[in-house]
Amino acid sequence: MTRSTGTRWLAFGLLAPGLLLGGACTPKSTTSSPAPSPSTTTQAAAPTSSVADASVAAKAVYEEFWQLASTIDKRPESEWRPNLSKVATDPQLTRSVQGLGLLREQSIALYGTPTARITSVDVVGSRATVQDCQDGSKAGQADAKTGKPKTVGVERNPITATLLRDGEGRWRVSDVVFGGGACR
Repeated sequence: MTRSTGTRWLAFGLLAPGLLLGGACTPKSTTSSPAPSPSTTTQAAAPTSSVADASVAAKAVYEEFWQLASTIDKRPESEWRPNLSKVATDPQLTRSVQGLGLLREQSIALYGTPTARITSVDVVGSRATVQDCQDGSKAGQADAKTGKPKTVGVERNPITATLLRDGEGRWRVSDVVFGGGACR
């Protein structure tokens, strides 16, 4: 198995390292997260009351993103965006959907589920930054017809994700960057 797609696979940002959508993720050196846009919507859910609560909520959405990302390719294409939009927003949402489409065109399926090993969550206002040393060693890309693995993720993959909180208080992954190198 090769690791060639292991550091760029997450077009999905959803998809596990090397699993998801190779080449559709943002390289570390060019990452720029969009500024959250102000919302005039009345909040349907109570906003997170403290930084600690916000950190816990952002972490939960980040982990849910990876769980969904590792299985979404099994669903009809028409369900990808609506389901992913529950845990992701643009630009990562579009990257993930496009990456899934590329994988499907190439008859590649995802297998396994990466394990988040979050090392920190930093919340400032409506933006959270998650540092992860993700374990993707039991996940990767496989031939969609035979199920035979083509790639396997790495055990210690450094990831930085940006999450944004909308006007209703919901966190969503907006950017996933695979840093390469070693976990901090």
